[in-house]
Amino acid sequence: MLSIYGDLHIHIGRAAGQAVKITASRQLELKSILYRDAPRKGLEMVGVVDAGTLPVSQELEVMLETGELQELRAGGFLARNGVLLIAACELESIEGVHWIIYLPGLENLREYQRFIRSRVHNMQLSTQRIRISSKELVNLSYILEGILCPAHAFTPHKGIYGSWTDSLKTAMGSDYRQLRVIELGLSADSDMAATIKETRAFAFLSNSDAHSADNIGREYNRFRLNNKNFQEFKYSLENIQGRRITANFGLDPRLGKYHRSYCLACSTISTEAPPVSQCHRCGSNRLVMGVYDRIAAIQDQEEPSHPAGRPPYYYRVPIKQLPGVGPKLYEKMLNYFENEITLMEGADQADIARIAGEKIAALIIKMRKGRLPIIPGGGGHYGKVQKNSD
Repeated sequence: MLSIYGDLHIHIGRAAGQAVKITASRQLELKSILYRDAPRKGLEMVGVVDAGTLPVSQELEVMLETGELQELRAGGFLARNGVLLIAACELESIEGVHWIIYLPGLENLREYQRFIRSRVHNMQLSTQRIRISSKELVNLSYILEGILCPAHAFTPHKGIYGSWTDSLKTAMGSDYRQLRVIELGLSADSDMAATIKETRAFAFLSNSDAHSADNIGREYNRFRLNNKNFQEFKYSLENIQGRRITANFGLDPRLGKYHRSYCLACSTISTEAPPVSQCHRCGSNRLVMGVYDRIAAIQDQEEPSHPAGRPPYYYRVPIKQLPGVGPKLYEKMLNYFENEITLMEGADQADIARIAGEKIAALIIKMRKGRLPIIPGGGGHYGKVQKNSD
């Protein structure tokens, strides 16, 4: 069995000379993700969620023609350097929430495009609102032999639990049972999600939702697969024949920009016990409800309840975001270690200290143990690792 790391939510800024994701870096391109950014981070599997746009699908076809990508019989696209590309489409349903459909091959992608062409305003741009309901999406993903996944499920910005419903079972009826996986998002972890009973039915993915090269791999997953292809990825989400997700790695939820409720009137991030629906400072109820507060409001059990086999969740902070790590030191560490994930997960403390100094080495070890002091985020403002955290 292979043990590989994957980030299954990465955006494209530009493809075929056209803008794709308006809020993403123009330097974020399909080829650079596969041949520069993924190896640099230590990722062997990436999900590009803008593959349904015309510019990205056009670029994907060109890379297939030139041999820079190979379409696999079992699904997925393999780059010459061994990075597996999972083609995916992020979209907004009529309920105003975001979903990702992971698709096995080029023909499935073309069929998706034919279906949405009359239901969307702009085929060039990513994450468009499509005239389709969540229930219809379940059926579409089945027809396309894909995997349907609610994106950043708990965030107040377009998350299924964060902005739409207290219960998928209530909102979708029996169709919710067709879902196999949900994406946690940057402001939630496994324990938070598992205080909602119905999430026992889902595998959890921790993905970066990267809009820039630096943010690729800020959250990632470790998979046990028999081979690199789409079918094996699908098996891992369903724990079939030993294939599984063996670990989720993500930000401490307090680092997420929607972790706590945020007052729009006085710009205060809540610190009281959740759920907070009114600002303690100015009394306003004009709040962006935080993920922590939202989960506290809708949870149906106080303690998390995980099904057997659910992987552990490990808190991680991108190396560049650690206090004292500047661009030169970061490059020095990556020149010595194979990639960033190797540095974060496997490098010996003494080796790190020899390259970066005792203080940075100690910070990385603290990070592995989940002991970094955090200043919480909220309302679109990311949390931060506290400086002078000795």
